[in-house]
Amino acid sequence: MKKFLISAVAAVTLVAGVIPVAHAVGGQTVTSNFDVSVTLASRCKATNSGSTTVAFGTYTAFQASAKTATPALVTFDCTRGLAPVSFSFDTTNGTSAGEGVLAGLNYMLNTSAASVAGTAATAGASANGTADVFTVTIGGSMPANQSGQCGTISPTQATAATCDSSPSHTRILTVTY
Repeated sequence: MKKFLISAVAAVTLVAGVIPVAHAVGGQTVTSNFDVSVTLASRCKATNSGSTTVAFGTYTAFQASAKTATPALVTFDCTRGLAPVSFSFDTTNGTSAGEGVLAGLNYMLNTSAASVAGTAATAGASANGTADVFTVTIGGSMPANQSGQCGTISPTQATAATCDSSPSHTRILTVTY
């Protein structure tokens, strides 16, 4: 019986050595590469906030000095790193770009170089959607010694010190980027 028991133990040991044992292996990883792509259509868009009126205030007919306007500030959000390269005005009433006539008074518009808010940093996860913000100051001047012209004269305007209306018109600033 002793021989049989020893033979049985030896046989089990021999069979166990031949049968593969499944071992759970932890901590192993495998990697795979893949591509991420996008086509970005970069642009600038007007995002004006605050006063967008070039305001000349009151001009007295035949005044001895030129009138300087309170400037307007226009803002543009642009794709990061896409800086506007030029600014131009529309033409109105057959005048050159930046020139105009309002209430019979000639004026000339001008712009400052665009100032950038912040720096053009690389966008990270916390900066998604953050644009480069450009602010353009639009100023203007009216030469001295102009008579001006009221619109349609009514009987009350014939004796009034000022015209009844506050004329204005819309101008366009074109940004090229």
